Amino acid sequence: MVADFFKSSSLFRPLTPRSCLENLLIYIPLILLGACSTVPQYTGEKYWRYSSERPYVIKGVMYYPQIHYQYTAIGEASWYGYDCHGLPTATGVIFDKDKLTAAHRTLPLPSVVMVENLENGKKIQLLVNDRGPFAETSRRIIDVSQRAAKLLGFGARGLARVKVICLPKASRVAALSYKRKPY
Repeated sequence: MVADFFKSSSLFRPLTPRSCLENLLIYIPLILLGACSTVPQYTGEKYWRYSSERPYVIKGVMYYPQIHYQYTAIGEASWYGYDCHGLPTATGVIFDKDKLTAAHRTLPLPSVVMVENLENGKKIQLLVNDRGPFAETSRRIIDVSQRAAKLLGFGARGLARVKVICLPKASRVAALSYKRKPY
């Protein structure tokens, strides 16, 4: 009875040149279409080259780091200094409140951004090497170092309305200096 099933099944018939050609005509386009897929397959830890690329949860909110440098946004900037000074950043570098650095929730690490204070027109380029801001308000889009806040003109006030633009070429150079493969 089992032997009869195998004899009648099309899966177990002898291969002929015509059946091989039919199989090729069916499976090759499927393989080629699968190879052209641009959707990344999130299959676990092995997908991410660095820990800073992994999705993470802060205060119950899930964040998905970008894998490209296209970013422009307008929102609030805040600064951080004394409480984080001397602690490691998300890239592993020790934070220095007197350097021109910043923290962003999802930009690739490291990235270089142009931050413009929309209230006074001052602009500055900053290296994004940390994650944040994680304040209760969602209007904050970037945390800058204490020195960057002073140069942008909002050090005393603490907050400013800013425009942030990621600079792809400079970001790729920064990634190479961190010995990371740029996007």
